[in-house]
Amino acid sequence: MNQLIEKPDDIYANIVSNLKKGVKDRRHGFHTPVFSNINEKGLLNSRVVVLRQFDSNKMRINFHSDLRSNKINGLKLNSKTNFLFYDQKIKIQLRIATDSKIYCNNDIAKQAWNKASLSSRKCYLTEDAPGTIKTSATDGLPKHLTDIEPSRDESEKGYANFSVVSNQIQSIDWLYLSASGHRRLLIKINGNQNNYKWLIP
Repeated sequence: MNQLIEKPDDIYANIVSNLKKGVKDRRHGFHTPVFSNINEKGLLNSRVVVLRQFDSNKMRINFHSDLRSNKINGLKLNSKTNFLFYDQKIKIQLRIATDSKIYCNNDIAKQAWNKASLSSRKCYLTEDAPGTIKTSATDGLPKHLTDIEPSRDESEKGYANFSVVSNQIQSIDWLYLSASGHRRLLIKINGNQNNYKWLIP
C-alpha cells in the first residue's frame, strides 16, 4: 500500500482496477455508488445506483435508469453530476465529477437492454413513473408479476422506459484512510496525460 500512496500513476491504476471490479463483483463497495445531480427544481438529489459499465479507455461510467424518473428530468437541464464511491475493506473513497448524457432508443441503449436480466427488466414495467404518489405502499408493477419474473416477450414493454446514463469522468478526488496517516489526491482527467495534485485529507 505504501507504493500505491506514494506514486500517483499507481493510484490511478488502482482506481481503474477497482472500478472494473465494481462492475463485475456485486459485493465490491464500488458496485453501488451514490449518484448526485441537480433536479428540475434546482435542488440537489442523491441516490444509490448500480455501476453497470466502466470504459477505462474513454473514462466513462454507466448506469441504467427509468426514463420517467426525476433524475432524468434534471439531467436534461444540467449535465454536471457527481459520484461517491466507498469501499470499507480497502478504505478508499472516490468523489468523481462527471458530465452525463442520456441514451435511449438507440444502439447504446439496445445493447445494454439485450444484456439485462429479466429481473432487471421487470423494474421498467411499472405502470406509473417512479416517484408517483399512491394512497398505499406498492411497487407499481402489474399484480400478475408479484413474486415472478416477466416472460422475455412481456419484458420488452419495459424498453420504452429504459435508458443508459453515461457519465464522462472529469476529475477524481481519491482518499485513502489509514491509521498511519490519510492520503488524498486530486486527479484531473486529461486524455493520456492526467494532472495530479496532492491535497491535505
